[in-house]
Amino acid sequence: MKDRHAYLIIAHNEPKVLETLLKLLDIEWNDVYLHIDKRNPALNEQMSHYKMNKARFFLLPEPIAVYWGHTSQIRVELNLMRAAQANGPYLYYHLLSGCDLPIKSSQAIYDFFHRNQGREFIGFWNSDRDIKDARKKMRFYYVFNRYKKGASFWQHALTMPLRNLFLILQKLFAVNRLRGKNIEIKKGFNWFSITEECCQYILDREPYILKIFNHTLCGDELFLHTLIWRSPFRKALYNTDDPQLGSMRTIDWQRGTPYVWRAEDVDYLLQSPCLFARKFSSSEMETVQNIYIRITQ
Repeated sequence: MKDRHAYLIIAHNEPKVLETLLKLLDIEWNDVYLHIDKRNPALNEQMSHYKMNKARFFLLPEPIAVYWGHTSQIRVELNLMRAAQANGPYLYYHLLSGCDLPIKSSQAIYDFFHRNQGREFIGFWNSDRDIKDARKKMRFYYVFNRYKKGASFWQHALTMPLRNLFLILQKLFAVNRLRGKNIEIKKGFNWFSITEECCQYILDREPYILKIFNHTLCGDELFLHTLIWRSPFRKALYNTDDPQLGSMRTIDWQRGTPYVWRAEDVDYLLQSPCLFARKFSSSEMETVQNIYIRITQ
């Protein structure tokens, strides 16, 4: 029997893209763990009836509301890892968005990770600008940031002055949460492929993670990178210079936040050395369908 892989998926919308992703992961050596944002009960209900033919499928039974830049982003990742590990061990744990797709065949992806068994695939942003931004996001206490994006107009309007006032006061009083702490903050996008041992290492430190990175802006882009950088797993990182090769994910941050792939990008994606790509949208379903056809031929 082949070594099993766990796919951890965070989704909140785009059911057509999500269903295509699930079809592409429907292989006998995969187990799929799906979290649907609590704020989308209709999609949660829809996916509660979903069946996979070959892969084992697990819908997390107690979803949480996930907000941009908020600690809930960290919590949902940890919840998915914990749910998967209960059924492990796995050769790899792959974190994907519901708007992601593989851009290589299932066999090619399996063979790649089998050849590179023991390596950790995490993408790091190492520029001076990124490191400065990471320290800024860790230095201050960010309150009400769950209302920064994705909230209602009134929630955003009411909390924005309070959020800004609190930041101004922290700057005036020279607040620095990093003072006296020997922590080298690292940053990158949060989508990863990690080993069983690395997953266990992270879950063992869950209380520390939630304590240190609570009230941090975009802590999901910091906690894993910071933790692994100062761990024995640093030596196993696949590539720390190129975030896309490091994570084996093609993501275009130059043309969008991130850019939504279009039909004219399909050849580029399929020629990429990476294994997964984001971001896809139902507004560009021709792209999604072409990817599906090309890698399942």
